[in-house]
Amino acid sequence: MSASLLLRPRTSQDDFGWFQLLAKSLANGLQDFLSGPAQLTASAGPVAKGRFSEWYPTQSAFGVLLPFELGKDADEIVIFIPGPLVSQALDLHYGGSGGAAVREGFTPSELRFLSRLAVSLVPHLDVANSDAAPHPARPLEMQCDVHSFNWPRYRDSIVVADIQVAGPNIMPATISCFIGYARAKKIALRLAGSNPTQLPPQPEWQAKMRTAAQRVPIPASAVLTQADFPLSRLLALRAGDILPVMLPAEVPLYVAGRRFAHGSIGESNGRNALKIDYMEGPINE
Repeated sequence: MSASLLLRPRTSQDDFGWFQLLAKSLANGLQDFLSGPAQLTASAGPVAKGRFSEWYPTQSAFGVLLPFELGKDADEIVIFIPGPLVSQALDLHYGGSGGAAVREGFTPSELRFLSRLAVSLVPHLDVANSDAAPHPARPLEMQCDVHSFNWPRYRDSIVVADIQVAGPNIMPATISCFIGYARAKKIALRLAGSNPTQLPPQPEWQAKMRTAAQRVPIPASAVLTQADFPLSRLLALRAGDILPVMLPAEVPLYVAGRRFAHGSIGESNGRNALKIDYMEGPINE
């Protein structure tokens, strides 16, 4: 069964564009390291969502998993390389024809080759992922048995990108890189928050919104006086009782419950009026 059949429809590029860029950077790094005189090519495919529990049974047991810590608190990204590709690439590296005997394990030379490969990929992880995980990536211990790889069940949902490797003297092969879906989504949201979409200014709409906002009615009240009375006197009040009050020299004006200005009581056109003498706070400044 093909691994691609187990992958869900392609995820939105807006969600995991960062992972697509990372896969392309890894493809460049793999091509630089593997090609040599053999002129191998590596190209990244689209990002897809899948499940590790469905993906790993479709992979050959003869392969290697290269885990990387993707910066501080950024979880692991894992690269799976089929064993036959490693054997053929190393044979070509030493001037062979690319042929390799079918077997189930790596030779010491191939393991050293893979260790150098892992180190060579770190700069490509850092360059492609600097905004998502500003701390440097680092390779972790490689695993040579995909079927016994300890990938936590709570990270079963993964985001996967395949890298196709081809060349004149090798069988086409697929390298996969994946990360836990929850972590990939968290990185995508963090990147979206640090790079908000900037909308171009629209003076016409800004003027209309300002005009509309200025027409919104807001309650205003002028407090002419206030006094304190003991509760016993208030309870004894009857219709016709007189409470003495004194008008203050300055009358506060409140707008929407906040002190807005001070004024003095006067007369305008035969009507009582409030003359503004002083504006409060930032408006006055």
